[in-house]
Amino acid sequence: MATENLRRLEGYDKLATFIAADPGLSFFRRFTKLNIKSLLYYQAEIAILENDLDFIIQDDKDSNDENKLNYPLSVLDLKESVKRAQEEHPTQWLKFQELRDLIEKYTTALSKTRDLMSFSTPDKCDLAVLRDWLDRPEGGDMFFESVTELNLYDPHNESDLIALFSRHEGIDNMTRWIFNRVIPWFHKRWGHNRPERRDIEMGAWRYDDRKIKSFTYIVSIVFAAVLPASSMIVLYYIKDTAIRMVMIMVYNVVFALALGLMVRARRVEIFATATA
Repeated sequence: MATENLRRLEGYDKLATFIAADPGLSFFRRFTKLNIKSLLYYQAEIAILENDLDFIIQDDKDSNDENKLNYPLSVLDLKESVKRAQEEHPTQWLKFQELRDLIEKYTTALSKTRDLMSFSTPDKCDLAVLRDWLDRPEGGDMFFESVTELNLYDPHNESDLIALFSRHEGIDNMTRWIFNRVIPWFHKRWGHNRPERRDIEMGAWRYDDRKIKSFTYIVSIVFAAVLPASSMIVLYYIKDTAIRMVMIMVYNVVFALALGLMVRARRVEIFATATA
């Protein structure tokens, strides 16, 4: 029954199911231009209201009304002024309330836009996987009826895309290289012939990210154990001082490269460790 339901999936239902099975493909438009434009409009509206409020405050100061002269000194009197206000002459408090609501929306929009800008961009390899699936007949089959929707994942919008979840976040360069280079290479030659990896209903092949990360973790541990020990063995059998110095330099280079590839270390940490 579940298989029959999957086979009936099409369009956005199938795309959502495909992405849900691999959150690393959760790519969406940031709409940067529209968000920035919205902030600019908020900013302009606030500036206009601020100018209006300043005019009302000055007008109240210039009046001979004792109640109005007390507004700068008493919030209670300022709030009570609403009861005395005429509809065509808004009071300070009404204008300030309008300004306060707008500022709150503006501040919230600023915070959300900042968070939106902090999202990482999609990895090119993962984005290629999504585009390939959308293009294949057994996958998405370019189901979009609207040209506007079709262009959502178009290359010219690539800089405006964000990744809600990145499989590459927090991983070392070697693991990233295996994801981006080794797995596609393996899939083209042998992986696409492995029926146990294929999801026929979704028109996709599955590779377990956790197994890949576990493999690179084990390789890193083995390399970390073997590299220092092998250097001692090699240097023990080398009697020539000049050759020994060259080998020490070679091992330093290999060690620094290993740190850069297998460990998420900063440049200063690599430099400090290599020279220690």
